[in-house]
Amino acid sequence: MNKPEPENSSPPIRTETMAQLLLNQRHWREAIAIYRELGRQNPDKEAEYQKKIIEIREYFKPQTSPESTRKTRHTRRKISHLKKLLHIIAK
Repeated sequence: MNKPEPENSSPPIRTETMAQLLLNQRHWREAIAIYRELGRQNPDKEAEYQKKIIEIREYFKPQTSPESTRKTRHTRRKISHLKKLLHIIAK
């Protein structure tokens, strides 16, 4: 069941400034949603907003450390070895 909105409530603020404030607070998904909406509302600036979205995603993309990469390779080797052992046992 939907709650009725209070009479004095206003719609959410959807501006470039609000998107930047959200980014400063690391709420990048919400900022992207605002940039998408702004792009739909302003087709002449859509390419600019799309570029900003790509920059945000790149900046907040999870980083892999050399240590985690090494651990991943080690784990894959162990899994491969265990699969071979299981294959031998199954025979």
